Amino acid sequence: MKKIALIATATLIACSASARPNDCCVNRPHLSGYGRDLTQDIPEITSPLLVGFEKVPDVAQFKNADWNNVVGISRNITLAQACEIANQDPTITYFFHMKGRQMVLETKGGYRLFQHGDAVFFTGTPWWGSAEGFSDGYIKKSN
Repeated sequence: MKKIALIATATLIACSASARPNDCCVNRPHLSGYGRDLTQDIPEITSPLLVGFEKVPDVAQFKNADWNNVVGISRNITLAQACEIANQDPTITYFFHMKGRQMVLETKGGYRLFQHGDAVFFTGTPWWGSAEGFSDGYIKKSN
């Protein structure tokens, strides 16, 4: 039993220490002998805070979009805190929340750097860009 726990722990550490986000989660070479991933069969429970939002997986504001509609940024917060902020501010219509380690969006005049736990809030209509493994977008549902 101790050997199995040690192997599982070592695998988890290896995944967590991966140089690029989702390396082990995408390729899963260490899990190839176990059959299919049964986690997908577990029903997802939605947090009550997310009920008022439509989740758009693996997106962020497009780097070349007009960022004049940005309301603000909150750093190192949970998704629940981001939802609370969005719910309390009627001008916020959507946001993205960082789930990956770090994302850099290059622009002509520089770049925008976002870290795990950052949430960026906007007003208006989303202009999503792909951010697979880095962030998810959330659109506030109209009442």
